Amino acid sequence: MKNRAFTRAKFSKNATITVGGQTIGGQIENISLRGLFVQTKHQIPLNSSVEVSVQYSKNSSLDLKATVVRHEAEAGLGMRINRMDIPSLIYLRNLVTVHCGDQNRVMDETKKMVSYMIS
Repeated sequence: MKNRAFTRAKFSKNATITVGGQTIGGQIENISLRGLFVQTKHQIPLNSSVEVSVQYSKNSSLDLKATVVRHEAEAGLGMRINRMDIPSLIYLRNLVTVHCGDQNRVMDETKKMVSYMIS
């Protein structure tokens, strides 16, 4: 995970992935403001659009729209985050900030991520 444009945080939570009307399960291994890696035995074709949902509290979930950008045999899927709602952005930004401890760095990454999503 070296030389990444966005700081990754360890994040071990169950995820629900929806692709083409089918729902599968997985376990998030790590996440950043721009991507995530999900451990799953299911294969989803590269460049597939997916929706990822993670329940992080009783009444709150992290809801993302992403694209599959990498397969690792028997390990899982790398995904690029394309869209998320504001509560998900705030939760994810806070999670990454706690992980790396550098609020200025995460704020710069947040600005960069938002520019990707609106361009």
